[in-house]
Amino acid sequence: MPEVTENDDQIVVRGGRPPNVTREDVHRQARDIADSGDQLDTPLARFEDRLCPGIIGLQEEYASMMIDRIRQNAVDLGVRVLPDNCTPNMLVIFSTDSLATMQNMVDRNPYIFQYMQPEERRALLQPAPVHVFANVELRTRDGMPVGRVRSLTEAPVVRAQMAHSRIYTPTRRDIASIMVIFDRDEVGGMSVMQLADYATMRGLAQTKPVDGLAMRSILSLFEPVGPYPESLTDFDRAYLRALYEWIPNLPAAAKLGNVNRQLRLMAEEE
Repeated sequence: MPEVTENDDQIVVRGGRPPNVTREDVHRQARDIADSGDQLDTPLARFEDRLCPGIIGLQEEYASMMIDRIRQNAVDLGVRVLPDNCTPNMLVIFSTDSLATMQNMVDRNPYIFQYMQPEERRALLQPAPVHVFANVELRTRDGMPVGRVRSLTEAPVVRAQMAHSRIYTPTRRDIASIMVIFDRDEVGGMSVMQLADYATMRGLAQTKPVDGLAMRSILSLFEPVGPYPESLTDFDRAYLRALYEWIPNLPAAAKLGNVNRQLRLMAEEE
C-alpha cells in the first residue's frame, strides 16, 4: 500500500518499492511466488482466452460482489472478459473441506489430472486452507494447441512457420480454466474484497504463498499472524502487470525481471 506522510500541511504519497526493500528482494520474492518450473526457458501461464469468473457456495449477494471485483481486476490488467451468464473458466468454490473437494475432483475426473507430474499431484493434495488447480494448455506462439502425451518416445510435434529467437519461446502456456477452493472455516472475518483479490492473485496467475516476504502481498492472507492486506498490494499489482504486459511467450525470467519496473511506473503514476 502507498505510504502517506505529512510535511508542512502537505500530504505526500509514496508508492512502489519501500526504501528498506532492495531490487534484489523484490526480484527474489517474484521468483519465489511463481508456481513454475524452468524460469529461464518456460513462459509463465496466464489467461489468453476471455475470462468468466463464477462462484459456488456463497450467498448470491456476496458472490456478485466477488465476481464484480475479479472482473474489474482483470479489466485493469487488460484481460478480456466475457459478458454475464457465461460458462465459468475461473471457478471459486467455498467448501466445508477444500482438501476433500479437491481429492474428490481427482478421483472422479482422473483424465483432467493425467498429465500432472507425481510431485505436482502430491503438492495439490497437501492440507491447506486454499487449494488451487490450473488447467494449463501448451500452445504455439499463435495459439495453436500442442498435443500432450506421456510417452517418452513420441514427443508432441507442431509444424508452423516462425523465426528463431533468443528473446521469446516458440510456445506459450495458457490457463484454460482454474479452480480456487476456499475452506469455509478459514475465511471467517475476511472481507469480500480480500477474498476476491486473493482469488485474483491465485487465479489470474499461477502463484503460491511463501514465507518471509520482503513486500506485503495478499498471498499472506492465510498466514497465522497479521496484519493482513485489505486488497491487492503494490507488489501484487506490479507482479500481475508484469505478467500480462507484452507477449505471452516470453520466458518467465523476463516477466519476473519486470516487476521492479512496474513498481517504479506505478509510483510515477501516483
